[in-house]
Amino acid sequence: MRLASYIFKRLLFVIPTLLGLSLIIFYMTTFFSPRQRVRLFISEQQYQNPWGPDPVPELIEKYHLNDPFFIQYITWLGEVLRGNFGYSYSYSNTAVNVILRFFPATLELVIFAVPITIFGGYALGVFSAKRAHRKALHGDIVDYVTRTITTMGYSLPSFVLGLLLLVIFYLVLGWVQPGRLSIDLQTSISSSTSGWVRYTGLLTIDGLLNGRPDITLDALRHLVLPVITLVTQNLAILVRITRSSMVGELVRPYIVTAKAKGLDERKVIGHAKKNSLISVLTVSGILFASMLTGVVVTEYVFLIDGIGSLVVRSASELDFVLLVDVSLLFCVIFMLFSLIVDIVYAYIDPRVKP
Repeated sequence: MRLASYIFKRLLFVIPTLLGLSLIIFYMTTFFSPRQRVRLFISEQQYQNPWGPDPVPELIEKYHLNDPFFIQYITWLGEVLRGNFGYSYSYSNTAVNVILRFFPATLELVIFAVPITIFGGYALGVFSAKRAHRKALHGDIVDYVTRTITTMGYSLPSFVLGLLLLVIFYLVLGWVQPGRLSIDLQTSISSSTSGWVRYTGLLTIDGLLNGRPDITLDALRHLVLPVITLVTQNLAILVRITRSSMVGELVRPYIVTAKAKGLDERKVIGHAKKNSLISVLTVSGILFASMLTGVVVTEYVFLIDGIGSLVVRSASELDFVLLVDVSLLFCVIFMLFSLIVDIVYAYIDPRVKP
């Protein structure tokens, strides 16, 4: 019951935060003319009908685009809550359909990168911290090597690592090419009039659902290099955060007391690991959310049409409808993961419970 009350309070905090963020995002649209902002409210290009009268003045009046700012905001927010997110002129489609088209590519990349990052980074950070603690007076070569490698991984720009991997495995070895699929399989899907259904947009899953394991295997093969690029830098961050948190816990008085009383070392480490999870969870939630909101450089280097690529194209073509909607999506994702992390806190650390 106490946990349900805590979740309810957190939800009450999320709502005004999202409203405040939406207000800031909508304010960006005021730099455009009412004629340009009409696209925020329509679901098709009504204003481009060459055979009828210009509908834009009527739409401007209908959606109060000449009214004071807060009236415009309330009108826009009402449309958003009804599921109308506007029309993208650069893609000649509704903004929702465009986002649903690009988001699965990013989601598929993140699904494979995040578990490796979180579990691998946490395990390596704990291992490094234990080695450092056991040989605090003399230093430990394994801990030193781990910190050196993670520092290099964090310092290496993702576009440099991505290009280096492409040079080795594409230009030199010829094992894999950029993109989500090989050219022949991509052509096969694009030209197929029947037999291929886009269930989820995730090629690894849709390949199995369509009875095309060759598509799934090829998609997995093309994910290896971008996943390595994405994991390298983020795993280094998590390893360093985990190690620092664990080392701090292992010198706390309760750990020293537990050791003095002869408690088994595995149990002592278990207590330290649990108490070090708070900072690790925070960083993990931020990393997960930041990956979902588009890894622009990685997607650009490996020619992946994900949400990061969509943001770049929308900005270059001044498609502010898509930019507004993608910004809203990013806010929702970060707030959602913030809420999830807070709920997990309540299970791990009873001190955060109401």
